[in-house]
Amino acid sequence: MASEATVLSVDGPHGTRDVRISSPSRVLWPDLGITKLDLAKYLVEVGEAFVAANGDRPLALQRFKDGIDGEQFFSKNPPKGAPDYIRSCP
Repeated sequence: MASEATVLSVDGPHGTRDVRISSPSRVLWPDLGITKLDLAKYLVEVGEAFVAANGDRPLALQRFKDGIDGEQFFSKNPPKGAPDYIRSCP
């Protein structure tokens, strides 16, 4: 069975890229009803300002496997299957 997924077209300094969002209807913040797709669309809207505000510095990804109220951990490495344009540093 194929998983639910959607693709967002994202403009950037190297042209438009298609970004696949897996499980877009997954609810991340139940109290507010915010889904993974809602978060992705928000990040597309504020992306340029977000990168500028962070000085293009490396960031860690905080992950919540079982939702925002579940166990959390930080990902230091890009996830398996990340596109080749994702930059990482040791």
